[in-house]
This record gives sequence, C-alpha cells and structure tokens, in this order.
Amino acid sequence: MTRVTMDTSSFSSFTPREPQTDRPPRDPAPPTPFISFIKPQGQLWNYNRHKTHEDQPGNIPKAFLDAMSVREKVYVEEQGIALENEFDSDDHRSCHWVIYASVLTTILPAILDPRTGRLVRPRVTRTTSLPIGTIRLVPFPHSAHPRNGGIYLNGLLTNVGDPVRPRSSETVQALQPQEIQGGNRRNSLYIRDFPTTFHNGQEPYVKLGRLAVLKEYRNKGIAGQLVRAAVTWMQTNYTIFNPSPSVLGFDRLGMDVTGQLPKWRGLFCIHAQEEAVKVWERYGFKVDEKMGKWWEEGIPHVGMWLRVPVGKGGHTVA
Repeated sequence: MTRVTMDTSSFSSFTPREPQTDRPPRDPAPPTPFISFIKPQGQLWNYNRHKTHEDQPGNIPKAFLDAMSVREKVYVEEQGIALENEFDSDDHRSCHWVIYASVLTTILPAILDPRTGRLVRPRVTRTTSLPIGTIRLVPFPHSAHPRNGGIYLNGLLTNVGDPVRPRSSETVQALQPQEIQGGNRRNSLYIRDFPTTFHNGQEPYVKLGRLAVLKEYRNKGIAGQLVRAAVTWMQTNYTIFNPSPSVLGFDRLGMDVTGQLPKWRGLFCIHAQEEAVKVWERYGFKVDEKMGKWWEEGIPHVGMWLRVPVGKGGHTVA
C-alpha cells in the first residue's frame, strides 16, 4: 500500500514572505501500526516452497506474501533455516496476522532559493505500509507431540528420540484416530496423544507459531500486539474450528455424536525456541516439563501452554 504526497504546506510562488531556513521539513509522527487478518487460504496449495515470496503465483494473497516476507527475513536469513522448510502444510489451514508500519520516504528533496530561502519546490514523499511482524494460529488436529530428544527436519523425525520414553504399543494405539461409537466412520479430528504436564493427551488445542518481527522493530511491543490479536480473536471465535455433526454427515446417518465431538475449551500450545521462552512467559505461557526438549531445523525447542477463558470477558495478554 503506497501513496505519494507533496509537502505543499509552505509553498508560495510569488507572494512575498519572510525568508525560510534551509532546514528540511520535519517528518510527521509515524501512524500507529495496524494489523491485517488472513483467514485460512485454500489457494496456498500452489505456493512453491522452493521460491521466495517474490516469485510466487499471482493468485497468492498479498497479505500472506507479506507474512512470508517477514518469516524469510527472520527464519531463513537470520536463523539459517532452509527456505523450502519455512512454508509447510499447516499454512493453508491456519489463520495469519500481519502487522504493518508506515514508512515515510523522501523521493525528491525540497529545493530552496539560495538567495531568499524561499521554497522553490516542495519535498515529495512516499508513505509505504511495510510488513514488520507476523504470527499464525493452527487449528486442531495436530500431529503427535514431539519426542523428547527428537531431531526434526521439515517436520519429520530423523532420529529415535528419547530412549527413556519409547512409544509402547499402547501409546501408538492411542495416537490413532478414534472410532465413533455407533458407526464405522472415523473422526480424524479427535486424536489422542501421550499426556504432558498441561495436556491430558486428548483435549483439542490450537497452536500459535511462526511469531516473527523484523530486527529493527523488536523491543517495541510488536510481538505482544500480535499475540494479543491472535488470542483475543480465538477467544471470541471459540467455536469456529469445532466440527459440526451435519457437516460431517452424522445427522444423515441418524447418529447422535454431539457429546463425543472435540470442542476447543481455551487451550493454546506453542513449540517455542528455547531462547524465546522468557518472551512467551510474558504472555502467560508456561513450560511443559514433561514434553522435554527437541530440535527443529537445528534449533532447540520446548513446549509451552496457555489456558484462557472463552467467550466474553476473558484473558488479557500482557
């Protein structure tokens, strides 16, 4: 979003006036950053993860490309994550938020008459909306919790993980989609996992991630604005990801499964980079000791959780 303006507030062609100084006009105070919301995008299926955001098909929403521009700067350029591993299969089904700052750039400087100091040509400026931060929210279901000691590349486990917590046959069975009593249709939205400190292994949760802010805009409250936006939106729209019996077709089969379908009850999870734990703790998240530590793209991660009330009122993120 770009607009070009001419600073004509002090422009005068022939009217006599007091001599002006040659100091350039002061820039106006930058507007408050604004946040754009991106709902899940089906057209992301043709996003080419081997190319940057600048080389994507024309039908990819610009706001999502803006989000990827920030993620590429932070995760690919700063942290050395492979470009092809930054975009993943969760992006198309996730909600995304992008925060923008208005940046004022001088295209042509003002010209003053050297004898009189009068303004001959006003300065020409351009205000551009620059994406400076992003976050995403992934709805349930999710794959199993990462293994303690696991090494993951592009979401795939490359080692056996923690030998003191092997996957027993009982655990493996618990991770499979559960049969709904009274019919033979599998409900893949209801997946059980091993219990942790803050998760019973069964309750549906949403996952925040890909929180990124450009380096020059950090320590200015940008990350907090993004986390608050995502948490508040989910609190207000707390039923949006709950499966509907009619959509799943159970009503046509004469099945009453209302009490068995998963419902979100205010639980958030993040897979936090270990060095960012204190940042997430400021927003109320707590480290899950039973999840241990694992590596994603060579970076140590831990699990953290936050529970908020749903509906009106609710939790305030610091």
